[in-house]
Amino acid sequence: MIRTALDMRVREGCTNAFERTWRDAAEVASRYPGSIGQTMLRGAEDPLRYTITADWETAEHLARYQHSEDRQALSAALDQLRDSATKTLFEVVAHIASPSPSETAPSETSPTEKGTAPR
Repeated sequence: MIRTALDMRVREGCTNAFERTWRDAAEVASRYPGSIGQTMLRGAEDPLRYTITADWETAEHLARYQHSEDRQALSAALDQLRDSATKTLFEVVAHIASPSPSETAPSETSPTEKGTAPR
C-alpha cells in the first residue's frame, strides 16, 4: 500500500471553503481504481494547519490518478485556498489494526467481582 501525506497551511478565512473543496476532491478520488481512502486532519493547536493522507493499493494506481484531468482540476481549486504545501510519499510497511470495542469490552461480571480470584 502507498500513502501520500500532504502537509499544508490554509489561508486565513478559507478553512470552510478548503474543507468543502477537499471533500469534493476526495469523493472524486475515491472512485478511481486502487483508491483505499483519504483522511483530512486539522491541527489541534493550529487550525490553519492540515494534513491530508491518501492510501492507494499501488504506486501505479496513484500515478494514474495523479496524471488525471480530475486531479489537475481539483488541485488547482485547492491551491487557491492554501499558502503552502509539502507532499511526502510513503510505502506502508506494517499496519496493526486495533480490535473492535466489543472484542475488548470486559465481561459484565469478572471473576474478581464474583468474589473468586482467577487460578
